Order: sequence, then C-alpha cells, then structure tokens
Amino acid sequence: MENKEVLLRVENLCQYFGPVKAVDNVSFDIKKGEVFGLVGESGCGKTTTGRSIIKIYDITSGSIYFNGKRICAGTKAYHDEIAACRREMKENPEKADACKARIAQLKAEIKQAKCDHAASGMVTDIQMIFQDPIASLNPRMTVKEIISEGLVIQGMKDQKAIDEKVYEILELVGLVREHAGRYPHEFSGGQRQRIGIARSVIMHPELLIADEPISALDVSIQAQVINLLNDLRNTLDLTILFIAHDLSVVKYFSDRIGVMYFGKLVELAPADELFAHPLHPYTKSLLSAIPLPDPHSEKQRVRITYDVAAAHDYSQEAPTMREVAPGHFVYCNEAEEKAFKEEMGL
Repeated sequence: MENKEVLLRVENLCQYFGPVKAVDNVSFDIKKGEVFGLVGESGCGKTTTGRSIIKIYDITSGSIYFNGKRICAGTKAYHDEIAACRREMKENPEKADACKARIAQLKAEIKQAKCDHAASGMVTDIQMIFQDPIASLNPRMTVKEIISEGLVIQGMKDQKAIDEKVYEILELVGLVREHAGRYPHEFSGGQRQRIGIARSVIMHPELLIADEPISALDVSIQAQVINLLNDLRNTLDLTILFIAHDLSVVKYFSDRIGVMYFGKLVELAPADELFAHPLHPYTKSLLSAIPLPDPHSEKQRVRITYDVAAAHDYSQEAPTMREVAPGHFVYCNEAEEKAFKEEMGL
C-alpha cells in the first residue's frame, strides 16, 4: 500500500460553524485502493469531515485535493493573515512594505483558491453513503428513479440503457430487478441501505465515503453490509473512506485508521499497528471500550477514562501531529513524543 498513488489529500481542513470548531486543522491522505477508517465518539467531527470532502459544506479553511486537483479551498486562514498583516502595519510602520507585499500575495492566493473551487464543479467521482438509510432516500421516488437520478443528471437519456444499468446494480448489491418499481417505505433497513449503496456505486466513483453505513442496522445485517462493501471494493476497484465509531468493525475493514477527538485528528496508523501499539490516551480509551466475546475476559476488562487535563500538560509546548514511528502519527508535544518512543522501544 506504501507505493500506491495518493487519491485524496486533505490539508489543514477547518470547518467552523460560528464559534464551534467542528473540524480543526485536520490533515491526512487516502491512497488508491485502500480503506481509510475514521473513528471517534459522536460529535468529534467525523461526519463533518466526510461532508466537507464531498462539498456538502463550503470549508472554512484548508485545501482538499482529489487526483492531484484542488476541489475544495477555504479562505478564512488567508483573511486572518491579511488582518494580522494590517495590524502589523499599524503597529510597526517600518514593516509596511513587507506587509503590503504579503497582503498582495495572499489576495492572489485567495483568487486562485476561488478559481480552483469554481472550476472543480460537482465531483461525480466521489460518492457518499449516508448514515440513515430512510432519511437519505426520497419517499416520493421509486427505487429505479432514486438509483438512476445521477445518470439522468449527467445527461443519459436512453431509458432502456438506464433501466439495464439499474437492474445490473440492484443485483450487484443483493436485490432483484422487481424491487425497481417499489418505494423506500416498502423495504427493511438493510434493504434501504443496499439501495443507498446502489445509488452511490452506479456512478462508478473512484472514492466512496461511507458515513457510518451500519450504525442504524441490526447486528446480523451489519455483517452483510460490511461484506457487501468489501466485495464491491474488490469488484469495482473502490477506494473507501469508512466513517464509524465501532473500532472492532473498522479494524476488520480498514487498512489505515485515523482517530478523531473534539475536531482534531489525534492518531493515525495502519490498522494492525494502531491496535497493537495505541499511543494517544484517547485511542487507548476507545480500545478499552470494545466489548469482548468471552464472558470471563469481559468481566476482567478495565475501562480506561480519558481525562484531557490529567493526560496532557501543554502549558510549556503546544501539540502538533508528529510521526512517532514509520507511518504512525500522534498529536503530541516533544515530551510526549519522547515518552511514546520509549514506550515502543524506539
């Protein structure tokens, strides 16, 4: 996987809603063909990250690149720096020339960012599976209309060809062509999620964002949907951003895992490495919450509570994302990095 080409690159992504920093300075990349798991508790910013990538939200600042092309560009960071330069000019008039040059450069970058954003258009090579299967399906449309909507928007007019594509994709996700004429309320939760998956993959995307696609389903159905996504990944050569809060599922399905807490990415590592050597205290807390199938082991399981104030001392040095081991990144300061390396025997 190390030699794979990067398909999606997220750089310093910030998504603010007023004073709320839903996603704060998050960076990661996803390589072609891999499944990248994004985990964390409810409200940590996982879904907002996925929605920002697919441009449901206009990002506050940062950049998102898909196949080497910038598809999302936020400008808040540029405007903040321009304001800082203007304050600097007032306080230190001797620096006026340097500040003016920097402001001109920043304005040019803002213009370029807006051009990149406008030129990217609607990226049909990225599709999303939403968390709630019934809320994401239009109750007034038949299954055939729902699944074929993307094809129609893209200008496909041959109704017979559209119908054949819909029937083909229905069978691919484990449904039958007779389902095409029915409405969403006539299906179970698992079947509705399969319809949502069919709607996404009929466009033959390169990247599929799966936003907690199994959280609203029964446990037995969850396994079926995960196995379906795994089959589709291999059949259609998909790259998947898999958003979830169930770490045991993410481990089974993902090549690499990013852990989010309170809008920040706090740890990123290959799946096996993260489970074998969790370093950030929040990651350890998440792993300790995974139920064990053995009742005797479950009785002995110790739940670790993550207390930010007790776990970190950032009074002297602020944390940054650091590569503690090859491919293993942790949000920490220099003192914590040294302790983590000693813990791993490096």
